[in-house]
Amino acid sequence: MMEKEKVLEIEAQEVFDRVAIRIKYQNFEVLKRGEFEDREIGVASFNNPCYLSYPYNQLHLKGKSKIEDNSIFTVAKEEFKNIKNMVEAINEKYGIPKRWRAEENNRYYTIFGENIEKKSLADDKFYNLGNYFKTEEEAQKVKEELDKFWAKVRAGEIGGEK
Repeated sequence: MMEKEKVLEIEAQEVFDRVAIRIKYQNFEVLKRGEFEDREIGVASFNNPCYLSYPYNQLHLKGKSKIEDNSIFTVAKEEFKNIKNMVEAINEKYGIPKRWRAEENNRYYTIFGENIEKKSLADDKFYNLGNYFKTEEEAQKVKEELDKFWAKVRAGEIGGEK
């Protein structure tokens, strides 16, 4: 299973018999301000971060009221467990798949052949372009698809005047 980049993170601290919570990170492209709502998980973005306890059991994210983005709200310890599960469920469902990248001084492949990751501009360009693979077979498969594509371009099947 592919690792996912988190779209939601919280930070929490115990205060007396409660837990203080703040939204540490919210990916606004995925969890849109004032628009996002997942009724199944019980997470939404309306105005400001807060938690509506029973019977709602709903976590509200950063919303339309930007001035309240860093609001801290407190919940009972039992509710905190519920909130952690909600955050986990959101990241599982909406998390952005992380693409593989070689560790420094390790091997990776492009359609042109084998390379060693040096965290160089060239490595970054191959990675950002998507011409960056874990195995030679993956690179070869993409190269074959590209060869077919360019053959169609040369034959006038793609592009050109019709």
